[in-house]
Amino acid sequence: MAEIQLYTDGGNRNTGNVAGGSVRPTDKSAWAALLIYGEHQKMLTGGEFGRTNNYMEITAVIEGLTALKRTDLPVTVYSDSAYVINTMTQKWYVKWRQNGWQKGSKPVINAERWQKLLAQVARFDDLTFQKVKGHATNQHNNEVDAALNKTMDHLTR
Repeated sequence: MAEIQLYTDGGNRNTGNVAGGSVRPTDKSAWAALLIYGEHQKMLTGGEFGRTNNYMEITAVIEGLTALKRTDLPVTVYSDSAYVINTMTQKWYVKWRQNGWQKGSKPVINAERWQKLLAQVARFDDLTFQKVKGHATNQHNNEVDAALNKTMDHLTR
């Protein structure tokens, strides 16, 4: 049975980028997801203002999985985000969920995004997460990176 490959990436242009600088409401943010099934490829991308890189990394996976109609085929999600990959492969979300989406005394950052992602993940019979090296030699990872940057280039208020 053929597998669906989903390459995802998220990013932002943080203008508050001095040490510890937070994302500003005017900072451009975007995500991209590349769906590959056999010879077929489809690029999805979107953008908004004032979102963190991690928020957009999770959003890319959500949007990619949401676009898939077939849930009975094996799917491999490829991401250069250690945050996304580790959360899913090491099942950090299990403890977060048990603790009411709290991490100690603080709420889990991006809890709403994680909940939305887990709802998508639950739809699939066979889903795997795979880490890829970012900004390296992986063609499809470079394609999603280029797509999200193009989206940020054209993002206007």
